[in-house]
Amino acid sequence: MKEKFVFNKGFNLEDKFVYVSSPASKSKKKYVQKENYIENTYNDETKDFDYISIITKKKYEEGITVRTKCSFDKFGAPLIVLTNDYKQMEDGTHQYGLYFEVVAYENGCNVWHIVPGKDAKNPIDVTKVNAIEFPIEDKSIIDMEVTVKEKKIYIHVNNKTFVAEHDEIPNQMHVGITACEGINQFYEFEIDESWRNVIL
Repeated sequence: MKEKFVFNKGFNLEDKFVYVSSPASKSKKKYVQKENYIENTYNDETKDFDYISIITKKKYEEGITVRTKCSFDKFGAPLIVLTNDYKQMEDGTHQYGLYFEVVAYENGCNVWHIVPGKDAKNPIDVTKVNAIEFPIEDKSIIDMEVTVKEKKIYIHVNNKTFVAEHDEIPNQMHVGITACEGINQFYEFEIDESWRNVIL
């Protein structure tokens, strides 16, 4: 079974997705809808680019493949996020506990394991699981694909491939996208629940 979401005008984002913030988020803004994509913006109040993340309301079993088409202006870090750990806060918003990020940026792709930190000065504890270096041009369309299976994330970014492995990769998960560190655009998001063999 495949589900494909195209982020153009007319798509009701919050029908299928829920906004979730990092414990380190400085704001809780929502995506700006453009003609055929969604994007984050620079926030004059925080003097930083808004970190905006959405995940599926539906939970999926391992074996899924997730794809997105995205881009960034000048610099950025559009990413695919995986989690089975988030909670509702007192103000009605949602916040991540343990989550994984597969992040494209101008010098390649990183995979991060992230958990809440010990205090306000250290709101998140971040560990790099794996990475690959190669150039990604700004304003270019980035094709990202991840398959999650047996505590491994198989990653394909612009025909570059590598694998990240971690004991805390969930067997069931919500999946989504996050705009981070610059202006990021997302054009579409696809979830494929059919099992497959990944050849790297």
